[in-house]
Amino acid sequence: MIIAVTGATGSIGKELVPFLKKLGHKVIKISSSIVNHDQYIFSYDDYRNGRITCEIEMVIHLASYNSSLDEKNYHNEIQLTEDIVNGLSFINCKRLIFFSTGKVYGDNSFSFSQYDESSSLNPLCQYSKAKRECEELILQKSKDLKFQSIIFRLAPMLNQSSGSSLGKLMKIASLGIPLPSLELGDHNQRSFISFNNLMTVIESIIHNSDNFFNNEIYNLCDDEYISLNNLLRQNKKTFVIKIPQGISKILLKNIFFKNFLLRLYGNFVLTNEKLKRDMSVKLKTTAGSLPILYK
Repeated sequence: MIIAVTGATGSIGKELVPFLKKLGHKVIKISSSIVNHDQYIFSYDDYRNGRITCEIEMVIHLASYNSSLDEKNYHNEIQLTEDIVNGLSFINCKRLIFFSTGKVYGDNSFSFSQYDESSSLNPLCQYSKAKRECEELILQKSKDLKFQSIIFRLAPMLNQSSGSSLGKLMKIASLGIPLPSLELGDHNQRSFISFNNLMTVIESIIHNSDNFFNNEIYNLCDDEYISLNNLLRQNKKTFVIKIPQGISKILLKNIFFKNFLLRLYGNFVLTNEKLKRDMSVKLKTTAGSLPILYK
């Protein structure tokens, strides 16, 4: 199969492309950062203007501006997706996988919240609002341009990348440096998507592409949720030093610290029952995935 990947040099793309090649597929990289005349590397301008001559069977759209979108990049994010969708006809491609975000449901909360695909949407940041508009654009365009899509709402990614805040934290944890953490981190519940589970899902889609492309939206996350402190403790080198609960109460009275702690210790849980039911895939828990990811 010939598969095009946008954002091929991003944190997910850098690991996904070698995986697809290992499965025996030809991968066309669509990138703004690779300057290369290799026959399998193209710019977005090449894509938009029909200069890719091979017939691509599937496009995996990973490319995105960073999650801290300003007003200008908000519109660029949507335009990028529209360009990818409109360009499908140039490459005679009828199948698109789009990576959205679970944050279209809302944001972290100190109270427990769990979301499935039927939950009401409440995107709060520019990034999640843009992703939601991209979802709507894809679903509408699929009718007009007659292509089939799969939209994934991702939990935060766990992979080898150290570019994200989560990746940096996991990197520090792997060094065996004692990590101070609030007691809140023993009780919060968070969903993640480990790269090994992402590979399981993508491989299943490729092998059963005639059945799975049906313009559906799926939450993509590991089985079971996990607290922040337990996530860190999965690395046997890590020693979590718990900060007394009294300090937590003091910090939470300050609005700046409260917002910071909410990002770190808030609850945010996705369910993946629809995906497992429709695609018949078995996914590991986050705890079960970490030994695979961080050998």
